[in-house]
Amino acid sequence: MEVTYMNKKRFWPFLFLIPLSIAVIVGWLLLPDTLVMQVSMSGQPSKSMPKVLGLLIPMAAGMIGAAYASSEKEERRPRGFIVLALVVVVLVITFAFNL
Repeated sequence: MEVTYMNKKRFWPFLFLIPLSIAVIVGWLLLPDTLVMQVSMSGQPSKSMPKVLGLLIPMAAGMIGAAYASSEKEERRPRGFIVLALVVVVLVITFAFNL
C-alpha cells in the first residue's frame, strides 16, 4: 500500500497527545493526591476525585478524540477535534482549581 500525503495527514491529531501527556506528567508531580473537580457557588470544593482518575480520564478522552479526529470517516473528524479541545479545557480547569 502506498503512503500518500492524506494518509500521513490523518495521523496529525495524535501529535496533540504529546503535550497532553506532558501536562498529565506535570500534573502528577505538582497536583495534590485528591483533585477538586467542581466548585460550588459559594466557592467551596464540592466534587473531588483521586489524582489517578482526575488525570487519566482526560488522557483517555484525548486518545479517543485523536482517534476520532484521524478517522477515515469525514463526519467523525470534527467530533474528535471538539473532544480534544474539551480535554484541554478540562485540564486547564483542573490545574486552576488545584494549584
